[in-house]
Amino acid sequence: MDKILNQYLDKVDRYLRPMSAADRADIISEIKSGMAEMEAGKSLTPEQIRERLGDPRELAQAYLGEAIAKTHGCDMRKLAAVMAFYAAAGLGGMFILPFTAILGAALMLCGVIAPLAGLVKAAGFLLGMDVPVIVFQFGSWTAHPLLALPLSVLMGALFFLAGKGLWKITLKYIQIVAKGRMK
Repeated sequence: MDKILNQYLDKVDRYLRPMSAADRADIISEIKSGMAEMEAGKSLTPEQIRERLGDPRELAQAYLGEAIAKTHGCDMRKLAAVMAFYAAAGLGGMFILPFTAILGAALMLCGVIAPLAGLVKAAGFLLGMDVPVIVFQFGSWTAHPLLALPLSVLMGALFFLAGKGLWKITLKYIQIVAKGRMK
């Protein structure tokens, strides 16, 4: 393969670093196959092939966005991939992705912590201990420690569902941007 095309592939690979090595290798292999097809079948020069593929950063972003949108769940690797995608997403991504991704992850975390806090408060009350750092309060009304448990479970579920919804919005936005970059 030509030096120009190898340099192009190296740049794409560098932009795909948040992905696993196996996923990166599959993508690079797919791009190489497309390059070979353009070179042999359409008799294009390496410069023409590079021009057709476009900016390596945008191509990598499209693959990264597609990979993020296809997988479900939220883990540290995926959050890192979202942040890498965010770095290359442009002006719209500067406002939408931080809001939806970070707030979504934070709300899901709160959805797990809130019921645990209610459980600690209720258990403390039943054991005759006051846990003053955990309070379930709306305005000036403070819930009884035993009432705090079901209320915190309810609030935790609402937080988690809101976070999950924002995470889905994040993935949908990434999918839309990635499809736009692939064209």
